[in-house]
Amino acid sequence: MAEEAAIKSVKPSGEQTGIRRIITNTGWLLGGKGFGGVLSIFYLAILTRTLGVTGFGQFALITGAAQAIILIVSFQTWQVVVRFGAGYLEGVKNRQKFGRLVGLCTLLDMAGAIVGCVIAYFAMRWFAPLFGWGPELAQSALIFALVVLLSIKSTPTGILRVENRFDLTAYTEAIIPIVRLIGTIIVWLTEPSLINFLIVWALSEVFNAIGYWLFTAWHSRDIMSPQNLFRARQAMRENKGIGEFLMITNLGSTFAGLSQNMALLIIGYFVGPTAAGLYRLASQLSIAMTKISVLLSRAIFAEVNLVRAQQGMGAMKNLFHQASRMLFITGGAVILIVLILGKPAIYFMSGTEFLPAYPLLVLLATAASIDLAGAIYEPTLLSGTGARTALKLQALIAALFITLLLSGLELYGAVGAAGAMVVTAIIRLLLFGRAARRSLVEG
Repeated sequence: MAEEAAIKSVKPSGEQTGIRRIITNTGWLLGGKGFGGVLSIFYLAILTRTLGVTGFGQFALITGAAQAIILIVSFQTWQVVVRFGAGYLEGVKNRQKFGRLVGLCTLLDMAGAIVGCVIAYFAMRWFAPLFGWGPELAQSALIFALVVLLSIKSTPTGILRVENRFDLTAYTEAIIPIVRLIGTIIVWLTEPSLINFLIVWALSEVFNAIGYWLFTAWHSRDIMSPQNLFRARQAMRENKGIGEFLMITNLGSTFAGLSQNMALLIIGYFVGPTAAGLYRLASQLSIAMTKISVLLSRAIFAEVNLVRAQQGMGAMKNLFHQASRMLFITGGAVILIVLILGKPAIYFMSGTEFLPAYPLLVLLATAASIDLAGAIYEPTLLSGTGARTALKLQALIAALFITLLLSGLELYGAVGAAGAMVVTAIIRLLLFGRAARRSLVEG
């Protein structure tokens, strides 16, 4: 009876599917992220005004380096959980398979974190002279990277998404901005320094990871048995193609995610921490103003896998066309919002010292809005047999972006780097759109 009750509690609602469920789940994510976005205005204002452009640039380079390492070693197990777990939501035997899948993904998360810590140890020593970090700051950067790497949360994130518990995801995501705001205020009132702000950011990641595991253990306790950690081989046999999918999604996410962090690090190296600070603030604001892009993408990835597994290709094609229209309209609206509110937001939050970040903000937000318009394309490929195609396109786009970035940086500085993001986003939209449509035709 207990197992049956647990199964019923995670069964997705049959009354809400497709676009309606994407909107509902995005609404939950936007609620948590919107709350966090409001709080981020306050803690970023304190951070930028306290550290100044150069100090904030150093802060951005440290956090960006840590994120770059995470992208290299992360297996993106949340995508694996969603992709293969979508067919295991009902039935006792299926739930047991789901549990073994979760055990495998958890082991992969642990392995990625350990490898990441080794890479961080050498990478931060290499970055220190490049960015002018003294011994104390270099040590703090290393400790920050290690803490963030060990704050594992990818697998429980995937569990909550595939089980359609985006409400719990929203509550958990709210932990980060709450911790950062409280911690930033405490540091500001006591001993404001770059290192103390790094401590606050690290703690926010730790508490966020703890929240994800606690919520997942409470909601999906039937698949969270520690014994599943020792059933990885069985999980590999039960999920055909999982090894290839793991490799492809890991490389694909690395190619896609490194672009933003590599741009920041390259600007910091060639132009300096001041330019990096302006670029980072523009990036943070563009992310806040275009947050719906990331949230829709997460909700869409879960939904396309559920629709394909439970309703077939006909429903999948219908969802694709409906989502495409909605995303193009939303992307256009986001650009208008940034054009109107961008400069006042920078001025009131960080002061006149950061106003040169406005052109960067417009360009980066435009790139994010173009990505939003095509947010259905990559999930469509990954939900079927197009994972290899997605990887090839990501590799091609990453190589193109680095070329455009270096050229733009040499000619126009940080503005040229942001322009490279726009051109790359347009090319990504065209290539992934064509590939996704072909994948749907081929079934």
